[in-house]
Amino acid sequence: MNNQIDLESAIMVAWQTSEDIDLLYKHHGDAPRPMTEDEVATALLGIKALHDMRMEKLMDTYYRKMELDQYCTDPVKLAAREAMFPIKKKGKK
Repeated sequence: MNNQIDLESAIMVAWQTSEDIDLLYKHHGDAPRPMTEDEVATALLGIKALHDMRMEKLMDTYYRKMELDQYCTDPVKLAAREAMFPIKKKGKK
């Protein structure tokens, strides 16, 4: 698929975290039996874990689109990177 479309899609998915928090807030406030502290904490940790995964996917898609880090294939950029940050060979001094 087109990297531009993938990037836009990943950005839109990242906004889902806000809707997840809204759902938790409304559920806790409107439920016949309010959630316990443990239930709220567990839900928040779950939302945080999902948010972290979404953001990792977003950054990976961005790196692919911009051809950064491990996705770089441009020999000029790779040579410049090597010149700035030479990789030391193991076993050699």
